[in-house]
Amino acid sequence: MEKIELSQAKKTSEVTWEIPLTAKDGMRVPVKIFATEKLFKEMDQGVFEQAINVATLPGIQKYSYVMPDGHIFVS
Repeated sequence: MEKIELSQAKKTSEVTWEIPLTAKDGMRVPVKIFATEKLFKEMDQGVFEQAINVATLPGIQKYSYVMPDGHIFVS
Protein backbone atom coordinates (compact mmCIF):
# COMPACT_ATOMS: atom_id res chain seq x y z
CA MET A 1 0.00 0.00 0.00
CA GLU A 2 1.14 3.50 -0.74
CA LYS A 3 2.38 5.41 2.28
CA ILE A 4 -0.20 7.79 3.73
CA GLU A 5 1.32 11.25 3.86
CA LEU A 6 0.11 14.05 6.09
CA SER A 7 -1.02 15.91 2.97
CA GLN A 8 -3.36 13.01 1.97
CA ALA A 9 -5.30 13.23 5.22
CA LYS A 10 -7.63 16.17 5.60
CA LYS A 11 -7.43 17.96 8.93
CA THR A 12 -11.05 18.40 10.06
CA SER A 13 -10.36 19.98 13.47
CA GLU A 14 -7.45 20.70 15.77
CA VAL A 15 -7.28 17.01 16.73
CA THR A 16 -9.09 15.10 13.98
CA TRP A 17 -7.98 13.96 10.54
CA GLU A 18 -9.80 12.10 7.79
CA ILE A 19 -8.43 9.72 5.17
CA PRO A 20 -10.84 9.73 2.22
CA LEU A 21 -12.47 6.79 0.47
CA THR A 22 -10.07 7.31 -2.42
CA ALA A 23 -7.09 6.07 -0.36
CA LYS A 24 -7.79 2.45 -1.35
CA ASP A 25 -10.15 0.71 -3.73
CA GLY A 26 -12.99 -0.93 -1.86
CA MET A 27 -13.12 1.42 1.11
CA ARG A 28 -16.72 1.64 2.33
CA VAL A 29 -16.15 4.46 4.83
CA PRO A 30 -13.46 7.07 5.46
CA VAL A 31 -10.92 6.76 8.28
CA LYS A 32 -11.17 9.24 11.15
CA ILE A 33 -8.03 9.76 13.23
CA PHE A 34 -8.00 11.45 16.62
CA ALA A 35 -4.52 12.91 17.16
CA THR A 36 -2.61 16.14 17.39
CA GLU A 37 -0.43 16.93 14.39
CA LYS A 38 2.63 15.79 16.36
CA LEU A 39 1.01 12.44 17.23
CA PHE A 40 -0.27 12.01 13.68
CA LYS A 41 3.22 12.47 12.25
CA GLU A 42 4.65 9.95 14.73
CA MET A 43 2.07 7.20 14.09
CA ASP A 44 3.39 4.03 12.53
CA GLN A 45 2.45 3.42 8.89
CA GLY A 46 0.86 0.14 10.00
CA VAL A 47 -1.77 2.07 11.95
CA PHE A 48 -2.96 3.76 8.76
CA GLU A 49 -2.83 0.54 6.75
CA GLN A 50 -4.87 -1.33 9.36
CA ALA A 51 -7.45 1.47 9.63
CA ILE A 52 -7.81 1.59 5.85
CA ASN A 53 -8.19 -2.19 5.68
CA VAL A 54 -10.88 -2.04 8.40
CA ALA A 55 -12.68 0.57 6.27
CA THR A 56 -13.15 -2.07 3.55
CA LEU A 57 -14.96 -4.58 5.76
CA PRO A 58 -18.61 -5.47 5.09
CA GLY A 59 -21.01 -4.00 7.62
CA ILE A 60 -18.93 -0.98 8.61
CA GLN A 61 -21.22 2.04 8.73
CA LYS A 62 -19.69 5.44 9.48
CA TYR A 63 -15.93 5.48 9.97
CA SER A 64 -12.93 3.36 10.79
CA TYR A 65 -11.62 5.23 13.84
CA VAL A 66 -8.04 5.56 15.05
CA MET A 67 -7.68 6.58 18.68
CA PRO A 68 -4.79 8.81 19.85
CA ASP A 69 -2.78 5.82 21.03
CA GLY A 70 -3.11 4.20 17.61
CA HIS A 71 -5.82 1.68 18.44
CA ILE A 72 -8.51 0.97 15.86
CA PHE A 73 -12.22 1.31 16.68
CA VAL A 74 -14.98 0.32 14.25
CA SER A 75 -18.46 1.82 14.07
